[in-house]
Amino acid sequence: MSSSFIEEYYSWILKNPKLVNEKIKTIYKKLVEDIKRPQEVAFFNRFTEEKETHCYIFDKELGDRPINFIEKYCRHSKGKWAGKPIALELWQKAFIEALFGFVDSETKLRRYKKGLLFVGRKNGKSVLDSGLALYMLSKDGEGGAEVYSVATMKEQAKIVWEESKKMIKKSPSLNSRMRCLINGIYYDATESSYRALASESNSLDGLNAHFVVADEVHAWKDKNLLDVVYDSMSAREQPMLLETSTMRNDSRVSIR
Repeated sequence: MSSSFIEEYYSWILKNPKLVNEKIKTIYKKLVEDIKRPQEVAFFNRFTEEKETHCYIFDKELGDRPINFIEKYCRHSKGKWAGKPIALELWQKAFIEALFGFVDSETKLRRYKKGLLFVGRKNGKSVLDSGLALYMLSKDGEGGAEVYSVATMKEQAKIVWEESKKMIKKSPSLNSRMRCLINGIYYDATESSYRALASESNSLDGLNAHFVVADEVHAWKDKNLLDVVYDSMSAREQPMLLETSTMRNDSRVSIR
């Protein structure tokens, strides 16, 4: 089996230790260990209220699906790169593989339900968020998927959503398969939708989220909103909450 992007990135980290903080080093060291030596994990599932034991393995094919989708179908929307295919950086590929590649050895359901990504400005956060949202909307095999970009203010929540919309407009393949309306993006093949929501929205009750991007969480004053969107994923088999934010002097990544 070819080397994973996780292993490649960890090798880069070891060669450039001053460029990456200790938190990231520790996380990727553990991920590499989990690839080489899968272990059984026991935990209490708060959704099912039962104790579960799973053996999680790394499946590179599943981990690379979102990467292949973004690089094949998504396009840049701004500046000199507008309309050109997105080429993800190594750290972005490693992060995606970590979220999507570790699965139950029997069911193939994903291990991780939450991801945390704090990066400096102009480092591709919105591109990553928007591309993953479109993948989860259309290619994750989830019927009636509900995808949301969420923030405390509607203007902030619409940033990632608007970037996804621009990606669609720049991509002939996506534009022919998705409908972009004022109130949402729709993928009719699986009756799935993608909307921007804020804490003042009247639509927070009754959500059945499959994927949520919680943007600029460091500035959220009302953390209860995170609990609301996370609880809304309880009926899905393998949902995901991605918390992202921009940081001036630090970069952090976490999965759980």
